[in-house]
Amino acid sequence: MKNHILIIFLSLNLISCMGIPKLKEEPTKSLVQTIAPQNSKIVFQSDQWWLNSKDEKLNTLITEVLSKNSKIQVARLNIEKAMYTLESTRSANLSPINLTGNLTRSHMTGTHVSTDLDLADEVKSNGTAYIGALSIEAQYTLDLWDKFESLTKQAEYSKLASQLQEKWTILNISTLTSNLYGKYILISKQIGILEEKLKVSKEIESLQATLYSTGLSDKNALLNAKNNVQSTQQTLSNLQNSKFALKNSFFSLIGDVKSPVIEKVLNEVESNKTNFNYFFSTPEYINSDIIINRPDIQYFLALINSQKEKITSMKADFYPQFAISGKYEYQSIDILNLINGSTNLWGIGPSIYLPLFNRNILEQNYKIAGTDLNIFIENYNNNLVEAYLEANNNLNSLKVSQTNNQLEKRKFSNSEEIFNDNLTLYNVGSISKYNYLVFKNQYLNDKLNFIESDYNLYKNQVNMISTLGGYYKEEVK
Repeated sequence: MKNHILIIFLSLNLISCMGIPKLKEEPTKSLVQTIAPQNSKIVFQSDQWWLNSKDEKLNTLITEVLSKNSKIQVARLNIEKAMYTLESTRSANLSPINLTGNLTRSHMTGTHVSTDLDLADEVKSNGTAYIGALSIEAQYTLDLWDKFESLTKQAEYSKLASQLQEKWTILNISTLTSNLYGKYILISKQIGILEEKLKVSKEIESLQATLYSTGLSDKNALLNAKNNVQSTQQTLSNLQNSKFALKNSFFSLIGDVKSPVIEKVLNEVESNKTNFNYFFSTPEYINSDIIINRPDIQYFLALINSQKEKITSMKADFYPQFAISGKYEYQSIDILNLINGSTNLWGIGPSIYLPLFNRNILEQNYKIAGTDLNIFIENYNNNLVEAYLEANNNLNSLKVSQTNNQLEKRKFSNSEEIFNDNLTLYNVGSISKYNYLVFKNQYLNDKLNFIESDYNLYKNQVNMISTLGGYYKEEVK
């Protein structure tokens, strides 16, 4: 008899296994280099990069935005949801304990019923009986094929994916805030310089008007001076509008129309003439492991692992499923004394589920899951390569901006020296006021170019942090 049971069990498993489709899994790409160059004297940090800037105003802005941004709140709610899903999945193979009750009316044909039981008179006379029942039952499914273990692992990877998504969202929001902050510093500085240029332009216009009226200059020179004034006024107006839009961009990040904290910081930027903060130690190379460990890349990897566990759990559906169920029941004709009734029924035994008639549905769903896995793998491969190329492009841009900034710094230093020399000549009466104003206007133009170069260096620094998911700093030994 035991041999017959074993043969039947093995036959059922063989029939089930014969119908499992073969899935083709695409390979995941790797950035591991055979000879990887290493950066010397600098280390990589990924958590709360803005604290390394030592810029209190930037830290205040990012703290305010991160505490109120709706995208971050949604990401944290997704983590909470994933935690609940994980807890529920851990008990997926336990069925709920069901408590049921019913009242049954039974009518027996014939004029009367003959019985030795102590039945009510109306039952004996008309053959109608009301039988009450109360039962409790439960079932436990045996995890022979690791279905529920795989579902638990799938939920764990989904939770990890939610945590990585939050980390990536924080990185994006913090670098966006930093870029807006840098842009606000740039515009504030540009407005200050252009206001000074406007004064110079108006003085030149006044001098040209005097020269034209005395016949010492032509009309074209006067019109050009007027155009310079109008052009400067127009640029100032555009910058004021941009500054207003930037402030609203900060407010949109916190989902409100105003913020006393943000307004205070931006007012300090304007009054204190805040300078750009450079704290990123430029690496010579980009280590591939840094790109692989970037939150969004790890997010796609978590999706891949989660999908693999899902496929494992779905594969178990092709095998017979075994469960143990139990039931305890009270029955009585006397409804009021149901619990104390003389009829108590109980039962316990195994049950088996055979995937014979829904095999086609299982196969199609299994193939769909395999296709989804390859989609996740392709997304991982594409994002991995794009992230690596983007990081190297941004590193090159950062190096170029550093070189350009050094050149602009020297150029501005020369321009400043030329201007100071001409200021001295003007004060001693060696050159005219007009010539002095021309030199001053050129000096302010060079100053604008230098400020723009400072901003580009700052922006490329932040873009590099966004690309890497962190920053390099000098190694402390």
